[in-house]
Amino acid sequence: MVPSRVAVLEDNRPLRDELVSFLDEAGFQPEAFSTAASFLAQHEVLSFDFLILDLSLPDSNGVDVARGLSEKGDPIGIIILTAENGLASRIRGLAAGADAYLGKPFEFDDLLAHMGAVQRRISRCEPNGADRWVLDILKLRLLAPLSGEVLELTVSEVCLMRTIVESHPKHVSRPELVRALGEDFRFYDERRLEKLVSRLRQKIKGASGKSPIKTVRGKGYVCAEAIRLVGA
Repeated sequence: MVPSRVAVLEDNRPLRDELVSFLDEAGFQPEAFSTAASFLAQHEVLSFDFLILDLSLPDSNGVDVARGLSEKGDPIGIIILTAENGLASRIRGLAAGADAYLGKPFEFDDLLAHMGAVQRRISRCEPNGADRWVLDILKLRLLAPLSGEVLELTVSEVCLMRTIVESHPKHVSRPELVRALGEDFRFYDERRLEKLVSRLRQKIKGASGKSPIKTVRGKGYVCAEAIRLVGA
């Protein structure tokens, strides 16, 4: 099972580093952010499963961050971790869409317990995997989530997508993708790869309105959602 990705959005560096170290030891994949803008930009490229959210941020208010994610229907589990322990602040945070509200100081075991509770609630709400993309290797097709619409793919498109999917949540470099196509990167025109990926993304967007394949500037491509592989 792929470890849950956790964004730690906290402007206090010592606490942020301590949280990242603790979550890493607990088996999660944590990533640290000091501003709302940096978190939201990365979340757009590759979505997180959890957000540990401070309310006092240098560029935004944590309540606004939670509300924005909630209004978009983002499935991320939000746990507010803040020194603002008043009842009014707690009510605002939960009303904005947070799943849990912890005051500082806190116990790490308490944080883990809340994360477990949030994960169980999210799991109960998932429609038995119907919200997952499915890539069928043998039949050369991609099934869109929820709608179940079938996209017919070429051998090259399946090869590219399989390589990106199997690397989730990490990105795949362009040389890796070229090698997956059976080509030598030293003699391969990168524009051909960009056209292949662009055509694949447009095909997926045309059928479902979105594509899970995202560009990681200067690095390659990443699959922003977990995709089920069949026939591999």
